[in-house]
Amino acid sequence: MPSLAKGVFITGTDTGIGKTVITAALAWTMTQAGGKVAVMKPVQTGTGLPGLTDIEFVERVLDTKYGLDDVCPYRFREPLSPLSASKISGIQIDIGKIKTAFQRLRSTFDIVIVEGAGGLLVPIREGYLMADLASELDLPLLIVTRPGLGTLNHTALTVESAGRRGLEVTGIVINRFPASPGLAERSNPEIIARMTGAPIAGVFPHDPSLSVEEGLIGGIMELARPSFAPSLGGVFDLQEFLSLL
Repeated sequence: MPSLAKGVFITGTDTGIGKTVITAALAWTMTQAGGKVAVMKPVQTGTGLPGLTDIEFVERVLDTKYGLDDVCPYRFREPLSPLSASKISGIQIDIGKIKTAFQRLRSTFDIVIVEGAGGLLVPIREGYLMADLASELDLPLLIVTRPGLGTLNHTALTVESAGRRGLEVTGIVINRFPASPGLAERSNPEIIARMTGAPIAGVFPHDPSLSVEEGLIGGIMELARPSFAPSLGGVFDLQEFLSLL
């Protein structure tokens, strides 16, 4: 079973980076490795948009059904930050409610994967960020980033921000890696590892048949285990990967 003590907090270098696909793939991988895994999305915004929510997509991949209030305590229609969406709805987010839901899952499951909204500095309440929630839940971060131009700056800033807040980065996953990588994509994995000092814990390939909104799981099950390092239940080897580029 994967070695994470009690779970992991999935964050990204930007919104739309593919955190939900990585969350679902990681949950599948850890389950196949023998873990009893739950996935939590503390705050979901944009529920008024057509298509599946993030938790619904995870459920489809894992072929399971969560009690929605248990795994997604706050849900808002507007596709905004949790702070802005909650203000429009007139509902103030209670961090204690999120923590209680997490502890309930933690008491039942071996590993709880928590998917944040956007990046570390996205506000949940006035003066309270996603980074603060990760800290209060006492979870290490798994950072999801993109493979191409611009990712060095975004990834380094996220790792630096995590370090300033005393958050452990258990690894970085590069998502949507192209089948025919250009020069930037070929060189970025090694540079990211060197710049940040954080391990590359996986590289997930681009799969055009995957869509969270449309509920299309594509080849996620076949791609999952080879895309994550052994610490996450997979078989990914960075040096072997780099040798093929």
